[in-house]
Amino acid sequence: MSLLTFLISFSYSLPSIILYFLTIYIILKHRKYFNSSFFILYIFDGIMNIFTFLNLFYMMRLSSITCENCLFSFLYKIADDYVPMTFLMAMTFHMAYVQYSITALISFNRLPVLWNYTIMEPIWKKFAWLIILIVFALPFLDTYRCFSYKTEINYDNETNHYQFLSPMPVTLGFQYLLPTMVIITLLSVFINIISLTTITCAVQLLGCSLSVARVFLASNPIVKSLSPLIPFVSDGLTLVQPWLLVFFSKAMRNKLIGMFRTRTSSVNILQ
Repeated sequence: MSLLTFLISFSYSLPSIILYFLTIYIILKHRKYFNSSFFILYIFDGIMNIFTFLNLFYMMRLSSITCENCLFSFLYKIADDYVPMTFLMAMTFHMAYVQYSITALISFNRLPVLWNYTIMEPIWKKFAWLIILIVFALPFLDTYRCFSYKTEINYDNETNHYQFLSPMPVTLGFQYLLPTMVIITLLSVFINIISLTTITCAVQLLGCSLSVARVFLASNPIVKSLSPLIPFVSDGLTLVQPWLLVFFSKAMRNKLIGMFRTRTSSVNILQ
């Protein structure tokens, strides 16, 4: 079952990450064209989401199919000596704050800009990086606690895979994160008025609901049966944005198609 979920995840994750890099490259290359504050937020969101995906891929996806003598087992056998495991665990909570906040921030960005682009867009462009810095740094007021609990890698002989163990109780990790997720999700749904963020808000709402159930209904058999969905919901919140951008932005589609057409033409000329 772990191998099947890994293959399903890998089948959509790889093209999503590639598309993320391509869209960010296009935005940076044609920054005079994609020069609105939305694309500043998109780049930040993309970088954070790629980091989150790689972190969870290592901690949850790859570890779930890695046996003691498998090809990638060395990534876990010697990891304690080279990789800051406690940092990676802390980042799972920290990036939840960041991801939910940036989704709400994009909704906040679109709303006033649509109302009065001439006045609001220059303000957003001027303060976007300051807001981004605050969004990334502020969660440390809570997540610094995670660094007090040493995370270790353990090989489970029953399940035949590696797992990350932290003495920090789940309820403690979600003590402030959970109400923050609920408030941000409600705000996102309330202010969301455009299609580009409708889907991400829906995924955000689902992820928030599963997190609430995970904390308060941990012993419920229905909740336990839904726990395998959590990584997929996380992937949805992390990887859906580039597909939405390409789908809704004609300019991005044209640049993306044009980039491949140019490469194809160059290959044909060389041949």
